[in-house]
Amino acid sequence: MSRLTNAVSALLPGFMFPWSVPSSHLQALVYKDLAGADDAELVTRAVAMRVAPVKRGRAVILGRLADLPMELGQVINGKFVADETQPEWLSRTDSIATTPWYRFASALDDVLFSGWALWSVTRDDAGAITDADYIERSRWKFDQTSPTGVSIGIGNATTGIIWVPVDDASTVVLFAGPDDGLLESAQDSIRGWRHMERAWVGRVRNPIPLIVISEKELGGATEPEAKAVVDSFAAARTAPNGAVAFVSAKFDVKAMGEAKADLFNEGRNAARIDIANHMNLPVSYVDGSTATSSLTYVTQEGDRNALVDDLEYWLVPFEARLSEADVAGAGKCIRFNRSNLTATPNDPYGATAPRDAAPALEATA
Repeated sequence: MSRLTNAVSALLPGFMFPWSVPSSHLQALVYKDLAGADDAELVTRAVAMRVAPVKRGRAVILGRLADLPMELGQVINGKFVADETQPEWLSRTDSIATTPWYRFASALDDVLFSGWALWSVTRDDAGAITDADYIERSRWKFDQTSPTGVSIGIGNATTGIIWVPVDDASTVVLFAGPDDGLLESAQDSIRGWRHMERAWVGRVRNPIPLIVISEKELGGATEPEAKAVVDSFAAARTAPNGAVAFVSAKFDVKAMGEAKADLFNEGRNAARIDIANHMNLPVSYVDGSTATSSLTYVTQEGDRNALVDDLEYWLVPFEARLSEADVAGAGKCIRFNRSNLTATPNDPYGATAPRDAAPALEATA
C-alpha cells in the first residue's frame, strides 16, 4: 500500500480508493472543465470514442505501444544499455485489479484524450519505487490549493465526492503529454464528425429530398386534410416499399433538389484526415477511403516505418518523465524496448517476456 493510500486511509477511513473503483459520474465534470464547452456541445471521452477514426486511432496507438517492455539502464557513449537486474515494478504490479499493460495503456489513453496522466507509487525506505498503479483521470484534478497542485477525488455519488490534496509529491508520478489532448485540440473535428453522422443517419432514414406540398387553389383544403397528407408523406419517406404515397387533386407535390451522398463520403474522409493529423498517425491507419476521384491521398501498404516514427510522439514524453531521478534514480533512465515495433512478426511474449526470451534490445539514445 502506497504512502498516498495510507494517508487517505487515515484521513477518511472506510472510503473506497478512486483508482480501484471506476466512476463515470465524475467524467463529465472533469472534461467540461477541460473542454470549456456547453452541455449540448460537451466533448467527453465517451463522445470521442463514438467517432470511428478516433476509436481506430486509439486502438493503433495503444495496441502498438502498451505492451512494450520498460527497461532501466543508462546511456553510455550515446547508446542506451539496459541493466542486468531490472526493478520488478517495471513488469508487474501488486494490485490484482490491474496489470503492467493496463497501467501503461490507461496512462496513454488519458494523455491521448486529456493531455495528462497520473500514477500512484509505492516506495521502499530508501525512496526507490517498488510498485505503481494507475489513477483514473476522472478521479483526480489540478488544484491550486494543493501543495503538489493535484487533488484526488474520494467517494462516490452516494457518499459524495471529497477532493483530498496530494501533499507528498513522492506518492504520485504525473505525466504530461505532448499536447493538450483530443478533447481540447480536436473537439471541433469530433463535433463535426458527430453532426455529420447524425446528418448521414437522417439521410438514410429519409433518402428522398425535401418535399413541398401546396394547394392548387387557395382554400381548397381544410387544415385536417392538409395535415393528413403531410403525415402520410412523412411516414412514406421511411417506408420500405419505396415511399409510395397518394395525393388528391387538391394538392401539388414538388421535390426540392435531390439527395446526394457525395458530401457525406467526402466529408467523412476529410474528417478522417483531420483526426489522423490530431493523433499524429498516417491517414491510412484510420482506414480512409482509397478512392482517388474524390480524395487527395491514397492508402498504402508501406506505412509501417512512418507509423513507428509517428508513435514516438506519444512514447517519448513517458520516457522523459520515467527517466527523472525520482523514478529511475540518479544517473539512470528508463527506455521502452522498441523491438516489437519493427519486428515481423511481433514477439509473442510481449511485456511478459523474460530477459533471455525477449528480442535483442535495439540501442536507442
